Amino acid sequence: MLKELVIATHNPGKLEEFKELLAPLPIAIKSLADFPPIEEPEENGRSFAANARIKAVYYAKQTGLPCLADDSGLEVQALDGAPGVRSARYAGEQATAEENNQLLLQNMKFQVKRSCRFRCALCVATPEGRVLNEVDGTCPGMLLHEPLGDGGFGYDPLFWCNELHKGMAEATPEEKNRVSHRGKALRRLLNIWTRRR
Repeated sequence: MLKELVIATHNPGKLEEFKELLAPLPIAIKSLADFPPIEEPEENGRSFAANARIKAVYYAKQTGLPCLADDSGLEVQALDGAPGVRSARYAGEQATAEENNQLLLQNMKFQVKRSCRFRCALCVATPEGRVLNEVDGTCPGMLLHEPLGDGGFGYDPLFWCNELHKGMAEATPEEKNRVSHRGKALRRLLNIWTRRR
């Protein structure tokens, strides 16, 4: 069982989700903020799984500790899966969440079919470059016509969660972790780890 684990993120909201879900395990959790600045790897994978693997292997080598990386985003059916792996950079390389959301609403302006899903791929790698685990999770929903709620981050304000029957940005952290793509992927990972203990 791992004693220390680096979560490959600078996003405080994402880090809190990971910490909460990993709390049952006796693992010391670190983030990239606990290390001197590390240059980001090029995320040139064509899938969430490929990008998660790139980040996990890279940051494990850079930090000298096992690393858990995720690549996640929103897939909109009417846009052939976009924003997809470009979710964080949908409106440009330095785009804010608000700019991404505005562009998405603009591109969906005349769409009646608004099915979408959040998707998350997780990868755990060792400093030697060995991939230990890969899992994924999805959360189905509908794209809203305007932001709803004041919680969450990223595309949460535009996401109606089918399982919660409310906007993702209206959900409490506990509700979100129960049904989110990241929550489902992490629980799969926890099931693998606890079976091996």
